[in-house]
Amino acid sequence: MRSLTTYQMVFTTLPAAFGILHFILFIFFKRAKENLYFAFFLFFYGASIFFDYQHIMFEEMEQTMNYIRIHRAMIPIYSIFALRFVYSLFYKKLPRQFRLFLVIFLISGVLDVVFIKGEHGIFFYIAMILFIIEISRVIGTAIHKKRDGAWIAAVGFSIFFFFSIFDTLMDLGVPTLFQQMENPYAIGTFGFVVTMSVYLARNYARTSEQLLQQERQAREQEVQQRLLEEDNTRKTRELEEARQLQLSMLPQCIHDIPGIDVCFHMETAAEVGGDYYDYHQGDDGTLTIAIGDATGHGMKAGIMVSVIKTLFITNAAQTDILSFLNQCNASIKQMQMGNLYMALALVRIKGNKLTVSSAGMPPVLIYRKADQRVEEIMLKSPPLGGFSNFSYRKKETELMPGDTVLLMSDGLPELFNENDEMMGYTSVKRIFKDAALGTPDEIVSHLSAEAERWRNKKAQDDDMTFVALKIDSKA
Repeated sequence: MRSLTTYQMVFTTLPAAFGILHFILFIFFKRAKENLYFAFFLFFYGASIFFDYQHIMFEEMEQTMNYIRIHRAMIPIYSIFALRFVYSLFYKKLPRQFRLFLVIFLISGVLDVVFIKGEHGIFFYIAMILFIIEISRVIGTAIHKKRDGAWIAAVGFSIFFFFSIFDTLMDLGVPTLFQQMENPYAIGTFGFVVTMSVYLARNYARTSEQLLQQERQAREQEVQQRLLEEDNTRKTRELEEARQLQLSMLPQCIHDIPGIDVCFHMETAAEVGGDYYDYHQGDDGTLTIAIGDATGHGMKAGIMVSVIKTLFITNAAQTDILSFLNQCNASIKQMQMGNLYMALALVRIKGNKLTVSSAGMPPVLIYRKADQRVEEIMLKSPPLGGFSNFSYRKKETELMPGDTVLLMSDGLPELFNENDEMMGYTSVKRIFKDAALGTPDEIVSHLSAEAERWRNKKAQDDDMTFVALKIDSKA
Protein backbone atom coordinates (compact mmCIF):
# COMPACT_ATOMS: atom_id res chain seq x y z
CA MET A 1 0.00 0.00 0.00
CA ARG A 2 2.87 2.35 0.83
CA SER A 3 4.51 1.58 -2.54
CA LEU A 4 1.27 2.17 -4.47
CA THR A 5 0.67 5.42 -2.58
CA THR A 6 4.20 6.53 -3.42
CA TYR A 7 3.72 5.65 -7.09
CA GLN A 8 0.37 7.46 -7.08
CA MET A 9 1.72 10.66 -5.58
CA VAL A 10 4.85 10.76 -7.77
CA PHE A 11 3.12 9.99 -11.06
CA THR A 12 0.26 12.39 -10.25
CA THR A 13 2.35 15.25 -8.94
CA LEU A 14 4.80 15.24 -11.85
CA PRO A 15 2.29 15.91 -14.68
CA ALA A 16 0.35 18.31 -12.46
CA ALA A 17 3.48 20.36 -11.71
CA PHE A 18 4.55 20.49 -15.35
CA GLY A 19 0.95 21.27 -16.33
CA ILE A 20 0.92 24.32 -14.04
CA LEU A 21 4.29 25.42 -15.46
CA HIS A 22 3.11 25.28 -19.09
CA PHE A 23 -0.21 26.90 -18.23
CA ILE A 24 1.72 29.83 -16.74
CA LEU A 25 3.86 29.98 -19.88
CA PHE A 26 0.68 30.23 -21.92
CA ILE A 27 -0.66 33.03 -19.73
CA PHE A 28 2.51 35.06 -20.33
CA PHE A 29 2.66 34.23 -24.05
CA LYS A 30 -0.80 33.44 -25.38
CA ARG A 31 0.40 33.04 -28.95
CA ALA A 32 2.01 29.71 -27.96
CA LYS A 33 -1.25 27.76 -27.57
CA GLU A 34 0.64 24.48 -27.62
CA ASN A 35 1.52 25.19 -23.99
CA LEU A 36 -2.20 25.42 -23.15
CA TYR A 37 -3.06 22.11 -24.87
CA PHE A 38 -0.08 20.38 -23.27
CA ALA A 39 -1.07 21.73 -19.82
CA PHE A 40 -4.65 20.41 -20.10
CA PHE A 41 -3.35 17.08 -21.37
CA LEU A 42 -1.12 16.81 -18.29
CA PHE A 43 -3.92 17.82 -15.88
CA PHE A 44 -6.30 15.14 -17.16
CA TYR A 45 -3.50 12.62 -17.60
CA GLY A 46 -2.41 13.13 -13.97
CA ALA A 47 -6.02 12.81 -12.82
CA SER A 48 -6.33 9.57 -14.77
CA ILE A 49 -3.25 8.15 -13.05
CA PHE A 50 -4.50 9.24 -9.63
CA PHE A 51 -7.85 7.50 -9.92
CA ASP A 52 -6.30 4.46 -11.58
CA TYR A 53 -4.14 3.88 -8.48
CA GLN A 54 -6.98 4.93 -6.20
CA HIS A 55 -9.27 2.09 -7.21
CA ILE A 56 -6.55 -0.46 -6.44
CA MET A 57 -6.25 0.70 -2.82
CA PHE A 58 -9.94 0.19 -1.94
CA GLU A 59 -11.65 -3.15 -1.46
CA GLU A 60 -15.24 -1.92 -1.47
CA MET A 61 -16.59 -2.77 -4.92
CA GLU A 62 -18.92 0.20 -5.40
CA GLN A 63 -16.28 2.76 -4.48
CA THR A 64 -13.71 0.94 -6.61
CA MET A 65 -16.02 1.06 -9.65
CA ASN A 66 -16.58 4.77 -9.16
CA TYR A 67 -12.82 5.40 -9.28
CA ILE A 68 -12.54 3.17 -12.36
CA ARG A 69 -15.30 5.15 -14.12
CA ILE A 70 -13.57 8.46 -13.31
CA HIS A 71 -10.27 7.05 -14.53
CA ARG A 72 -11.84 5.87 -17.78
CA ALA A 73 -13.63 9.21 -18.23
CA MET A 74 -10.25 10.96 -18.14
CA ILE A 75 -8.75 8.82 -20.92
CA PRO A 76 -10.70 10.23 -23.95
CA ILE A 77 -10.30 13.78 -22.61
CA TYR A 78 -6.52 13.65 -22.27
CA SER A 79 -6.33 11.81 -25.61
CA ILE A 80 -8.19 14.71 -27.27
CA PHE A 81 -5.84 17.29 -25.76
CA ALA A 82 -2.80 15.15 -26.64
CA LEU A 83 -3.88 15.01 -30.29
CA ARG A 84 -4.72 18.72 -30.29
CA PHE A 85 -1.29 19.38 -28.82
CA VAL A 86 0.49 17.45 -31.58
CA TYR A 87 -1.52 19.22 -34.29
CA SER A 88 -0.57 22.59 -32.81
CA LEU A 89 3.12 21.70 -33.08
CA PHE A 90 3.16 20.86 -36.78
CA TYR A 91 0.00 22.38 -38.32
CA LYS A 92 -0.80 26.06 -38.77
CA LYS A 93 -4.48 25.19 -39.18
CA LEU A 94 -6.41 22.49 -37.34
CA PRO A 95 -6.94 19.56 -39.76
CA ARG A 96 -10.47 18.35 -40.48
CA GLN A 97 -9.88 14.82 -39.19
CA PHE A 98 -9.60 16.17 -35.67
CA ARG A 99 -13.40 16.33 -35.48
CA LEU A 100 -13.63 12.66 -36.43
CA PHE A 101 -11.17 11.67 -33.70
CA LEU A 102 -13.06 13.87 -31.25
CA VAL A 103 -16.28 11.91 -31.91
CA ILE A 104 -14.48 8.54 -31.73
CA PHE A 105 -12.80 9.34 -28.41
CA LEU A 106 -16.00 10.63 -26.81
CA ILE A 107 -18.09 7.67 -27.96
CA SER A 108 -15.47 5.13 -26.84
CA GLY A 109 -15.18 6.93 -23.50
CA VAL A 110 -18.94 6.88 -22.88
CA LEU A 111 -19.18 3.19 -23.80
CA ASP A 112 -16.19 2.34 -21.62
CA VAL A 113 -17.59 4.21 -18.62
CA VAL A 114 -21.24 3.17 -18.86
CA PHE A 115 -21.31 -0.33 -20.30
CA ILE A 116 -17.97 -2.00 -19.58
CA LYS A 117 -17.87 -3.49 -16.09
CA GLY A 118 -14.51 -5.25 -16.15
CA GLU A 119 -11.46 -4.47 -18.24
CA HIS A 120 -11.46 -2.04 -21.14
CA GLY A 121 -13.75 -2.90 -24.04
CA ILE A 122 -13.04 -3.23 -27.73
CA PHE A 123 -14.03 0.39 -28.40
CA PHE A 124 -11.30 1.64 -26.09
CA TYR A 125 -8.60 -0.36 -27.86
CA ILE A 126 -9.82 0.73 -31.29
CA ALA A 127 -9.69 4.38 -30.18
CA MET A 128 -6.20 3.93 -28.73
CA ILE A 129 -4.90 2.23 -31.87
CA LEU A 130 -6.25 5.07 -34.03
CA PHE A 131 -4.76 7.55 -31.57
CA ILE A 132 -1.30 5.99 -31.84
CA ILE A 133 -1.49 5.71 -35.64
CA GLU A 134 -2.53 9.35 -36.11
CA ILE A 135 0.12 10.76 -33.79
CA SER A 136 2.77 8.55 -35.39
CA ARG A 137 1.67 9.75 -38.84
CA VAL A 138 1.84 13.42 -37.88
CA ILE A 139 5.24 13.17 -36.21
CA GLY A 140 6.60 10.88 -38.93
CA THR A 141 5.53 13.37 -41.61
CA ALA A 142 7.18 16.19 -39.65
CA ILE A 143 10.43 14.20 -39.43
CA HIS A 144 10.27 13.42 -43.16
CA LYS A 145 9.82 17.14 -43.90
CA LYS A 146 12.71 17.90 -41.55
CA ARG A 147 10.62 20.05 -39.27
CA ASP A 148 12.72 21.58 -36.54
CA GLY A 149 12.62 19.54 -33.31
CA ALA A 150 10.27 16.85 -34.67
CA TRP A 151 12.67 14.14 -33.49
CA ILE A 152 12.27 15.35 -29.88
CA ALA A 153 8.50 14.90 -30.10
CA ALA A 154 9.10 11.45 -31.62
CA VAL A 155 11.28 10.42 -28.65
CA GLY A 156 8.73 11.68 -26.10
CA PHE A 157 5.74 9.88 -27.62
CA SER A 158 7.81 6.73 -28.22
CA ILE A 159 8.50 6.54 -24.47
CA PHE A 160 4.82 7.17 -23.75
CA PHE A 161 3.61 4.50 -26.17
CA PHE A 162 6.26 1.98 -25.10
CA PHE A 163 5.12 1.88 -21.47
CA SER A 164 1.46 2.10 -22.46
CA ILE A 165 1.94 -1.15 -24.40
CA PHE A 166 3.32 -2.82 -21.26
CA ASP A 167 0.26 -1.71 -19.33
CA THR A 168 -2.09 -3.00 -22.05
CA LEU A 169 -0.36 -6.40 -22.05
CA MET A 170 -0.85 -6.57 -18.26
CA ASP A 171 -4.56 -5.76 -18.69
CA LEU A 172 -4.76 -8.65 -21.16
CA GLY A 173 -3.12 -11.03 -18.62
CA VAL A 174 0.29 -11.21 -20.24
CA PRO A 175 3.14 -11.18 -17.68
CA THR A 176 5.50 -8.24 -18.22
CA LEU A 177 8.20 -6.27 -16.51
CA PHE A 178 7.18 -3.72 -13.87
CA GLN A 179 4.43 -6.12 -12.71
CA GLN A 180 4.66 -4.85 -9.14
CA MET A 181 3.75 -1.31 -10.17
CA GLU A 182 0.22 -2.32 -11.29
CA ASN A 183 0.20 0.63 -13.77
CA PRO A 184 3.55 0.66 -15.57
CA TYR A 185 2.26 3.13 -18.20
CA ALA A 186 2.88 5.78 -15.55
CA ILE A 187 6.65 5.20 -15.90
CA GLY A 188 6.40 6.69 -19.36
CA THR A 189 5.18 9.85 -17.70
CA PHE A 190 8.70 10.82 -16.66
CA GLY A 191 10.30 10.45 -20.06
CA PHE A 192 7.35 11.86 -21.96
CA VAL A 193 6.73 14.91 -19.75
CA VAL A 194 10.40 15.85 -19.51
CA THR A 195 11.03 15.33 -23.22
CA MET A 196 8.03 17.37 -24.36
CA SER A 197 8.79 20.09 -21.83
CA VAL A 198 12.28 20.34 -23.28
CA TYR A 199 10.74 20.61 -26.75
CA LEU A 200 8.32 23.37 -25.69
CA ALA A 201 10.98 25.20 -23.68
CA ARG A 202 13.22 25.09 -26.75
CA ASN A 203 10.41 26.53 -28.87
CA TYR A 204 9.68 29.15 -26.23
CA ALA A 205 13.33 30.20 -26.10
CA ARG A 206 13.57 30.39 -29.87
CA THR A 207 10.33 32.35 -30.10
CA SER A 208 11.57 34.74 -27.42
CA GLU A 209 14.83 35.18 -29.29
CA GLN A 210 12.91 35.84 -32.52
CA LEU A 211 10.71 38.38 -30.74
CA LEU A 212 13.79 40.10 -29.31
CA GLN A 213 15.37 40.11 -32.74
CA GLN A 214 12.18 41.51 -34.26
CA GLU A 215 12.09 44.14 -31.53
CA ARG A 216 15.70 45.08 -32.30
CA GLN A 217 14.91 45.23 -35.99
CA ALA A 218 11.81 47.33 -35.26
CA ARG A 219 13.93 49.75 -33.22
CA GLU A 220 16.52 49.90 -35.98
CA GLN A 221 13.79 50.46 -38.57
CA GLU A 222 12.30 53.15 -36.35
CA VAL A 223 15.67 54.90 -36.16
CA GLN A 224 16.16 54.54 -39.91
CA GLN A 225 12.63 55.80 -40.51
CA ARG A 226 13.25 58.78 -38.26
CA LEU A 227 16.51 59.56 -40.05
CA LEU A 228 14.74 59.14 -43.39
CA GLU A 229 11.96 61.48 -42.29
CA GLU A 230 14.52 64.03 -41.12
CA ASP A 231 16.33 63.71 -44.44
CA ASN A 232 13.07 64.06 -46.35
CA THR A 233 12.17 67.09 -44.26
CA ARG A 234 15.54 68.63 -45.03
CA LYS A 235 15.20 67.89 -48.75
CA THR A 236 11.64 69.20 -48.78
CA ARG A 237 12.81 72.37 -47.06
CA GLU A 238 15.65 72.75 -49.56
CA LEU A 239 13.30 72.13 -52.48
CA GLU A 240 10.84 74.66 -51.09
CA GLU A 241 13.66 77.17 -50.76
CA ALA A 242 14.67 76.41 -54.35
CA ARG A 243 11.06 76.86 -55.46
CA GLN A 244 10.78 80.18 -53.66
CA LEU A 245 14.08 81.30 -55.20
CA GLN A 246 12.89 80.26 -58.65
CA LEU A 247 9.57 82.09 -58.22
CA SER A 248 11.37 85.18 -56.97
CA MET A 249 13.29 85.31 -60.25
CA LEU A 250 10.08 85.33 -62.30
CA PRO A 251 8.31 88.61 -62.99
CA GLN A 252 4.83 89.43 -61.78
CA CYS A 253 2.04 90.85 -63.89
CA ILE A 254 3.02 94.21 -65.40
CA HIS A 255 0.58 97.05 -65.96
CA ASP A 256 2.90 100.04 -66.41
CA ILE A 257 3.84 99.58 -70.07
CA PRO A 258 2.04 102.16 -72.17
CA GLY A 259 -0.59 100.59 -74.40
CA ILE A 260 0.10 96.99 -73.26
CA ASP A 261 -1.13 94.97 -70.29
CA VAL A 262 0.62 91.66 -69.47
CA CYS A 263 -0.06 88.94 -66.91
CA PHE A 264 1.95 85.78 -66.20
CA HIS A 265 0.84 82.54 -64.52
CA MET A 266 2.66 79.29 -63.68
CA GLU A 267 1.63 76.14 -61.77
CA THR A 268 4.43 73.63 -61.18
CA ALA A 269 3.96 69.87 -60.94
CA ALA A 270 6.93 69.54 -58.54
CA GLU A 271 8.62 71.79 -56.01
CA VAL A 272 10.97 73.09 -58.69
CA GLY A 273 9.35 73.71 -62.04
CA GLY A 274 10.71 73.28 -65.54
CA ASP A 275 8.66 76.05 -67.13
CA TYR A 276 9.98 79.56 -67.58
CA TYR A 277 8.75 83.02 -68.49
CA ASP A 278 10.38 86.43 -68.55
CA TYR A 279 10.26 89.79 -70.26
CA HIS A 280 12.51 92.70 -71.18
CA GLN A 281 11.55 96.23 -72.10
CA GLY A 282 14.08 98.15 -74.17
CA ASP A 283 14.82 101.85 -73.94
CA ASP A 284 12.84 102.41 -77.10
CA GLY A 285 9.76 100.69 -75.65
CA THR A 286 10.34 97.38 -77.43
CA LEU A 287 8.86 94.56 -75.35
CA THR A 288 10.36 91.06 -75.55
CA ILE A 289 8.57 88.19 -73.81
CA ALA A 290 9.97 84.67 -73.41
CA ILE A 291 8.17 81.49 -72.36
CA GLY A 292 9.87 78.12 -72.14
CA ASP A 293 9.48 74.50 -71.10
CA ALA A 294 12.46 72.34 -70.07
CA THR A 295 12.23 68.59 -70.50
CA GLY A 296 10.72 67.00 -67.40
CA HIS A 297 10.42 68.87 -64.13
CA GLY A 298 12.23 68.99 -60.83
CA MET A 299 15.82 69.99 -60.07
CA LYS A 300 17.30 69.11 -63.50
CA ALA A 301 14.64 71.11 -65.28
CA GLY A 302 15.20 73.93 -62.76
CA ILE A 303 18.90 74.02 -63.69
CA MET A 304 18.00 74.38 -67.37
CA VAL A 305 15.59 77.22 -66.50
CA SER A 306 18.40 79.02 -64.63
CA VAL A 307 20.67 78.67 -67.67
CA ILE A 308 18.02 80.12 -70.02
CA LYS A 309 17.25 83.01 -67.67
CA THR A 310 20.94 83.90 -67.52
CA LEU A 311 21.16 83.82 -71.32
CA PHE A 312 17.98 85.88 -71.63
CA ILE A 313 19.17 88.57 -69.22
CA THR A 314 22.55 88.73 -70.93
CA ASN A 315 21.62 88.61 -74.62
CA ALA A 316 17.92 89.24 -75.22
CA ALA A 317 18.17 93.02 -75.40
CA GLN A 318 21.18 93.15 -77.76
CA THR A 319 20.08 90.68 -80.46
CA ASP A 320 17.11 89.91 -82.62
CA ILE A 321 15.08 86.91 -81.56
CA LEU A 322 16.47 84.52 -84.19
CA SER A 323 20.05 85.27 -83.20
CA PHE A 324 19.12 84.81 -79.57
CA LEU A 325 17.65 81.35 -80.23
CA ASN A 326 20.75 80.33 -82.17
CA GLN A 327 23.04 81.55 -79.37
CA CYS A 328 21.00 79.66 -76.75
CA ASN A 329 21.03 76.50 -78.85
CA ALA A 330 24.81 76.65 -79.26
CA SER A 331 25.37 77.35 -75.55
CA ILE A 332 23.22 74.41 -74.42
CA LYS A 333 24.93 72.06 -76.87
CA GLN A 334 28.31 73.23 -75.58
CA MET A 335 27.29 72.55 -71.97
CA GLN A 336 26.68 68.85 -72.84
CA MET A 337 23.63 68.56 -70.62
CA GLY A 338 22.69 65.14 -71.94
CA ASN A 339 18.99 64.64 -72.59
CA LEU A 340 18.04 68.03 -71.19
CA TYR A 341 16.40 70.29 -73.76
CA MET A 342 14.59 73.61 -73.62
CA ALA A 343 11.58 74.55 -75.68
CA LEU A 344 11.37 78.32 -75.94
CA ALA A 345 9.11 80.86 -77.65
CA LEU A 346 9.90 84.54 -78.05
CA VAL A 347 7.61 87.41 -79.03
CA ARG A 348 8.75 90.95 -79.61
CA ILE A 349 6.37 93.88 -79.82
CA LYS A 350 7.47 97.19 -81.28
CA GLY A 351 4.72 99.59 -82.05
CA ASN A 352 1.92 97.55 -83.52
CA LYS A 353 4.23 94.91 -85.02
CA LEU A 354 4.45 91.46 -83.39
CA THR A 355 7.39 89.17 -84.21
CA VAL A 356 7.19 85.52 -83.13
CA SER A 357 9.83 82.77 -83.13
CA SER A 358 9.68 79.37 -81.53
CA ALA A 359 11.88 76.41 -80.64
CA GLY A 360 9.51 73.50 -80.04
CA MET A 361 6.77 75.45 -78.23
CA PRO A 362 2.97 75.25 -78.75
CA PRO A 363 1.39 77.77 -81.13
CA VAL A 364 0.89 81.40 -80.18
CA LEU A 365 -2.81 82.33 -80.09
CA ILE A 366 -4.08 85.78 -81.05
CA TYR A 367 -7.64 86.89 -80.43
CA ARG A 368 -8.66 89.39 -83.09
CA LYS A 369 -11.22 91.67 -81.52
CA ALA A 370 -12.34 93.11 -84.84
CA ASP A 371 -13.79 89.85 -86.18
CA GLN A 372 -13.89 87.89 -82.85
CA ARG A 373 -11.75 84.98 -83.98
CA VAL A 374 -8.65 83.20 -82.64
CA GLU A 375 -5.65 83.17 -84.96
CA GLU A 376 -2.90 80.58 -84.53
CA ILE A 377 0.79 81.10 -85.25
CA MET A 378 2.58 77.77 -85.42
CA LEU A 379 6.31 77.48 -86.12
CA LYS A 380 7.40 73.83 -86.05
CA SER A 381 10.96 73.41 -84.81
CA PRO A 382 13.02 71.31 -82.34
CA PRO A 383 13.76 72.52 -78.80
CA LEU A 384 17.06 74.15 -77.92
CA GLY A 385 19.92 71.69 -77.46
CA GLY A 386 18.53 69.26 -80.02
CA PHE A 387 20.38 70.10 -83.24
CA SER A 388 23.53 72.14 -83.68
CA ASN A 389 22.79 74.07 -86.88
CA PHE A 390 19.03 74.25 -87.11
CA SER A 391 17.70 77.37 -88.81
CA TYR A 392 14.88 78.77 -86.70
CA ARG A 393 12.20 80.87 -88.38
CA LYS A 394 10.16 83.87 -87.36
CA LYS A 395 6.80 85.30 -88.32
CA GLU A 396 5.52 88.85 -88.17
CA THR A 397 2.00 90.19 -87.84
CA GLU A 398 0.24 93.37 -86.80
CA LEU A 399 -1.70 93.83 -83.59
CA MET A 400 -4.78 96.03 -83.44
CA PRO A 401 -6.29 97.75 -80.39
CA GLY A 402 -8.17 95.21 -78.24
CA ASP A 403 -6.27 92.21 -79.64
CA THR A 404 -5.08 89.66 -77.07
CA VAL A 405 -2.06 87.32 -77.34
CA LEU A 406 -1.75 84.03 -75.42
CA LEU A 407 1.57 82.24 -74.96
CA MET A 408 1.53 78.85 -73.21
CA SER A 409 3.51 75.73 -72.45
CA ASP A 410 2.10 72.33 -73.38
CA GLY A 411 1.06 71.67 -69.76
CA LEU A 412 -2.37 73.23 -70.37
CA PRO A 413 -3.44 71.62 -73.68
CA GLU A 414 -1.90 68.28 -72.66
CA LEU A 415 -3.58 68.26 -69.23
CA PHE A 416 -5.33 64.95 -68.48
CA ASN A 417 -8.49 64.45 -66.44
CA GLU A 418 -9.41 61.51 -64.21
CA ASN A 419 -10.63 59.57 -67.30
CA ASP A 420 -7.21 59.99 -68.97
CA GLU A 421 -8.72 62.38 -71.52
CA MET A 422 -6.51 65.22 -72.76
CA MET A 423 -7.88 68.76 -72.81
CA GLY A 424 -6.45 69.41 -76.28
CA TYR A 425 -5.59 72.56 -78.23
CA THR A 426 -9.11 72.97 -79.60
CA SER A 427 -10.54 73.27 -76.08
CA VAL A 428 -7.82 75.71 -75.09
CA LYS A 429 -8.66 77.94 -78.09
CA ARG A 430 -12.34 77.86 -77.13
CA ILE A 431 -11.61 78.68 -73.47
CA PHE A 432 -9.27 81.49 -74.51
CA LYS A 433 -11.88 82.93 -76.87
CA ASP A 434 -14.51 82.92 -74.11
CA ALA A 435 -12.25 84.98 -71.83
CA ALA A 436 -10.38 87.07 -74.40
CA LEU A 437 -12.45 90.22 -73.83
CA GLY A 438 -11.36 90.37 -70.18
CA THR A 439 -8.15 91.77 -68.75
CA PRO A 440 -4.98 89.63 -68.86
CA ASP A 441 -5.42 88.97 -65.12
CA GLU A 442 -8.97 87.73 -65.74
CA ILE A 443 -7.83 85.62 -68.70
CA VAL A 444 -5.12 83.72 -66.77
CA SER A 445 -7.51 83.26 -63.82
CA HIS A 446 -10.14 81.82 -66.17
CA LEU A 447 -7.62 79.46 -67.80
CA SER A 448 -6.39 78.28 -64.39
CA ALA A 449 -9.95 77.65 -63.15
CA GLU A 450 -10.85 75.71 -66.29
CA ALA A 451 -7.69 73.61 -65.91
CA GLU A 452 -8.63 72.82 -62.30
CA ARG A 453 -12.16 71.90 -63.32
CA TRP A 454 -10.92 69.68 -66.15
CA ARG A 455 -8.47 67.57 -64.16
CA ASN A 456 -11.00 67.20 -61.28
CA LYS A 457 -8.56 66.40 -58.45
CA LYS A 458 -6.30 64.30 -60.68
CA ALA A 459 -2.66 64.99 -59.88
CA GLN A 460 -1.00 67.48 -62.20
CA ASP A 461 1.82 65.68 -64.03
CA ASP A 462 3.39 68.58 -65.92
CA ASP A 463 4.15 72.24 -65.33
CA MET A 464 1.54 74.62 -66.69
CA THR A 465 2.39 78.18 -67.73
CA PHE A 466 0.62 80.87 -69.79
CA VAL A 467 1.16 84.53 -70.54
CA ALA A 468 -1.70 86.79 -71.59
CA LEU A 469 -0.96 90.08 -73.35
CA LYS A 470 -3.59 92.63 -74.37
CA ILE A 471 -3.23 95.69 -76.56
CA ASP A 472 -5.03 98.68 -75.08
CA SER A 473 -8.25 99.24 -77.01
CA LYS A 474 -7.56 102.98 -76.85
CA ALA A 475 -4.12 102.65 -78.34
